[in-house]
Amino acid sequence: MPPWLSRLATLKAARTAARGIAPHKPLMLLTVIDLIESGDVPDGWVRYDVRLVSRFRDYWELVQERQRNAPDIPMPFHALGGDGVWQRFTRDGQPSLAKATTRLCLLDPELFDALRHPAFRRQARETLIAIYFTPREQVMLSARLGLPASRSAAVEALRADADAFRASQRKGRDSRFKSDVLGGYYFTCALTGYRLDTESSSIVQAAHIHQHAVSGNDDPRNGLALTPDAHWMFDAGLWTALPKGDHFLIHVAKPRFTEASPHGRFLSDLHDQPLHFHDHARLRPEAAHLAWHRSRHRI
Repeated sequence: MPPWLSRLATLKAARTAARGIAPHKPLMLLTVIDLIESGDVPDGWVRYDVRLVSRFRDYWELVQERQRNAPDIPMPFHALGGDGVWQRFTRDGQPSLAKATTRLCLLDPELFDALRHPAFRRQARETLIAIYFTPREQVMLSARLGLPASRSAAVEALRADADAFRASQRKGRDSRFKSDVLGGYYFTCALTGYRLDTESSSIVQAAHIHQHAVSGNDDPRNGLALTPDAHWMFDAGLWTALPKGDHFLIHVAKPRFTEASPHGRFLSDLHDQPLHFHDHARLRPEAAHLAWHRSRHRI
């Protein structure tokens, strides 16, 4: 086993009889591996920001049943320094000695170089999943990451209940949708171009285009990042989008509503304007899903 795989397999993680191995550190590593893969950690510097915190929280939903509490996200971000994963710094680049001040981390150069290669990322993910998580969590995490479920005896025992096994896989895939949509659109509303982030949260939501209850489709191309009001208006069929060359034009169903605002911010004014994609956005909606939305709402 390569040296860093061995080190990832032997993290200093707390263990209790009631909750098993604490998942905080391995989930933080899975989060960072995702960010490296998506290009959000191009230089080995990992930032404590909405991209990291939002994705970690989505992972945490998969262990919530076992942990039964909210994640203390600054804890693993700081504590992985004790495992040699990275060096810890304050926001202004000074060495950090406490989780309350750790806001930048510099990955070990050898680990960062290894994680830039797809084969090692897969090995690292499979190692973390197999060692630190329960069999059901392994199924969910593997589905979230597009990996085949382990063939271990414990996971094979879960397959005996086919419905429960498929439900675990579905929960894992559902978990990834939000992470990929918000990150893929760079936490920016596709209708308005509005973006508002704090260190740990964003105003935008991950909206399904082809209704999830109907399609069960968790492909991120079936999603848009939208502010809550834009999301509500989209689900109500008050606006949609039409492909036009390399763009998507907003089509507003003007006869269906009335609106007023002292600030002149009107949905109707966006008619025939292009959807807004941040310069750093990697994702675009699939035209077929928007066609379903137009047909569903008869726009």
